[in-house]
Amino acid sequence: MWESWEDDAFLRDKASGVNYDPAKLHVLNHKGVHFQVRGPLNVARTPQGAPVIVQAGASEQGRELAAATADVVYAAAQTLADAQAYYASVKGRMAKYGRERDELKIMPGLMAIPGRTRQEAHDRYEVLQELVQPVVGLGALANYLGDLSDYPLDGPVPAPVNRRMHSRAQIFLDIAARGNLTIRQLYLSVAGGNGHRTVIGTPADIADAMEEWFHAEAADGFNILPPWLPGGLEDVVEMVVPELQRRGLYRTAYEATTLRGNLGLAPASHRRAAMAAALRGTAQVAE
Repeated sequence: MWESWEDDAFLRDKASGVNYDPAKLHVLNHKGVHFQVRGPLNVARTPQGAPVIVQAGASEQGRELAAATADVVYAAAQTLADAQAYYASVKGRMAKYGRERDELKIMPGLMAIPGRTRQEAHDRYEVLQELVQPVVGLGALANYLGDLSDYPLDGPVPAPVNRRMHSRAQIFLDIAARGNLTIRQLYLSVAGGNGHRTVIGTPADIADAMEEWFHAEAADGFNILPPWLPGGLEDVVEMVVPELQRRGLYRTAYEATTLRGNLGLAPASHRRAAMAAALRGTAQVAE
């Protein structure tokens, strides 16, 4: 549907009364198992070619879907080894779909809590931890591990009673196992970042963590998860970004005018337009 119109299809010529070039309109006429739609889309083609498709999911089906269709993956990993394994797994599936590895950006979530000193950063984190009410913490776990309200908060994390979203549930269980955490400690650990990696420290500490994953083929970039708004995001912008810029790891100006361009993704190709052009060329040769 996003390929209904070619980039220059709309002429909007008032003198002639011609609004668009019919040769540059492509009707989909999709008829599938679950739905059918004739088209065309009732808006002009976006400057990006198509919206950026962001996918999340670490299951086998999710990885295949990402490799086949996604522009960006919102990933979740706690350790460098896990992030590298996921990165290699998804990127390694792309060739069979005719895609280059750089056509997909893998961007793990990262909750960064910077401070001018490490002590200040940890003090900020502790203040946030004290604000997490048990009912909120248990709710964060219930989304993935089921209802744990009948278990003692300071007891061990039980086997999931109603496991949902298996890949994220496994991340929570791995966090608990690595630290031998209680239910309370687990929900405090994940309530802010929802199972994503948390880095607490000076701007240099946070930049070190990001740079390591970037150079180790564990991430192409990061989704920043502010612990609170707007201040949590302002802290990253004002403290961490300058450090990344100093290292040549972050832009000082936008290179493009679209999200797709600033992610380093090529404009979406217009496959239907290319097919139509090829057919027109074939017809001309035949004539």
